[in-house]
Amino acid sequence: MSYSIEERIQSMRNQPNSLIANTNDGIGLGINSKKSTFTVEDHIFRARLAEKALRYEDMLVQMRNVLDLKKKLTADERNLLVVAYKNAVTTRRTAIRHLSVYCKKLDEAKLTQICEQYREEIANELWNLCQELLTIVKDILTPNARNDAEQIAFYERMKGDFIRYEIEIASTNLKESLQNEANHCYLNAKELAENNLPAYHPVRVGIMLNYSVFCFNSKSKTDNALKIAKQAYEEALADYDQLHNEEMRRDAHALMKSLQNNMKHFAKGPGNEIEEI
Repeated sequence: MSYSIEERIQSMRNQPNSLIANTNDGIGLGINSKKSTFTVEDHIFRARLAEKALRYEDMLVQMRNVLDLKKKLTADERNLLVVAYKNAVTTRRTAIRHLSVYCKKLDEAKLTQICEQYREEIANELWNLCQELLTIVKDILTPNARNDAEQIAFYERMKGDFIRYEIEIASTNLKESLQNEANHCYLNAKELAENNLPAYHPVRVGIMLNYSVFCFNSKSKTDNALKIAKQAYEEALADYDQLHNEEMRRDAHALMKSLQNNMKHFAKGPGNEIEEI
């Protein structure tokens, strides 16, 4: 049985701890929500304000409202969408890691149980956020990319990233299938980028950066991480002088620097701080 985007979003709204807004509050993806008088430009500006204020939940609301009004995003708009979701997810990933350590230090069984329950609540929030973003990419953004290789490659990388975040909190019996799914998304993104974008293109470099991080975090692919990062860096460097757009040049340089830093960390093995976008 197939479901429409409206049915998928409504289903997630009805889940416990769902972060998707209810239909009567006028926010969220706009399924049966109140009509807003704001334009796309208004919501984008409000999203930027929220980003400056470090209020990423507010930023999420504004980017959901953008998706009410348009289904194909510009490069700038899709970057704002990623920033909103990634930061909302990152705060929860960090909270889960801290609580996992703290729960183990507790001596009293009741306190340990309360701590673990709270950690599970945050994990559910993280899972719902990832599922929400993956639904948006699959059912809205990718179909409306209309064979634009750059956009589709970017969205495939997004899918790989957010499935990777799900792996961190998934049960043991789900981890392998999620790892295979994330790997498939990254390989799709990699193939599209290599066939359609120059080696220095920020989208292509970003795909290789995050794919190498995925491989580094996967026990079966650790050896590939350094190879992927090294090849991506060398190929981008070889063509870098052909890049004349200042903004793209700046973005590519920052990503190449992250590849360089990660190569050092990959060589040292697990336990080192790694960089991604």
